[in-house]
Amino acid sequence: MKALTLVPSDKQRLLGIAAACAVVVIWSGWIVSSRWGLNSNIAAIDLTWLRFTTAALVTLPLAIKYNWRHLPLGKALVVAFGCGFPYVLFAYLGLQFTPSANASVLINGLLPVVTSLLGYFFLSGKMTKPLLALVAIACISNIIIASTGAQFSVKYLIGIGFLLSATLVLSIYMVAVKAWNISMHEIMVWVPIINALCVTPFWFVFSDGLSALQAISITDLLFHIVYQGVIVSVAALFLFSYAIKCIGALSASLFMAFVPTTTALLAFISINEQPTSGQWIAITLCTLGLVGYNVYSCKEEKSTSK
Repeated sequence: MKALTLVPSDKQRLLGIAAACAVVVIWSGWIVSSRWGLNSNIAAIDLTWLRFTTAALVTLPLAIKYNWRHLPLGKALVVAFGCGFPYVLFAYLGLQFTPSANASVLINGLLPVVTSLLGYFFLSGKMTKPLLALVAIACISNIIIASTGAQFSVKYLIGIGFLLSATLVLSIYMVAVKAWNISMHEIMVWVPIINALCVTPFWFVFSDGLSALQAISITDLLFHIVYQGVIVSVAALFLFSYAIKCIGALSASLFMAFVPTTTALLAFISINEQPTSGQWIAITLCTLGLVGYNVYSCKEEKSTSK
């Protein structure tokens, strides 16, 4: 009797699924660890600078080999800033005032909505019924999240404003990548280097510099350097691109629907943020809406490819 073996395509698909699951955990962990760090002893600007300078050092070999003479400067700046320090800084500032679960629903729930709306207006995209349904579900989820009892305050509204700004900036990045057909190699080169160079002047002006970093324990500092600068900024991008290669873009995006739920669970386990019943309702609605939309998109892609 022959042993059960997997053909290469099956192995590749399983590896792609594993990579997508890893990205979900990494991105959820990014929200939770950022919330923890920002509410302990590290400022948003310091965390932003650490993230991109570390990522720039890690990707320096790619940057050295890149042909900078033919850099499309305008496109590079839009792409780099879209998922770079403006987006990250807005997200960090929002996380100072909002729980991890709320931030995850706001960003992940609205991201496909805002991206699709930008695509509709600027790329002649289609406004489908499933998209309209997702818009409605996302609005309901975010209304529930935004009106959760004791958390409703001026600071909380400011946090929501920052998170909505982060969502808009990241949506511009996603539309730009699709419109200009930007490669993963270009993203890996442009984003760390450009953001490290641009955020450093802001860091010198708005931070206490090295003295601020010296106030952080070595353990915490190393954790943020490795997690924010290497795992989130470099490894997650590689794993997500690998997942797309193995199982397709839409299938990979389906896994991202579980980021809000994973974030809530990680926040409860690691930093003792227990979601309220209203937050769980919003998380469930957001997850179901994202899953439904991605499943429909997968079916549409398969039907049009036949």
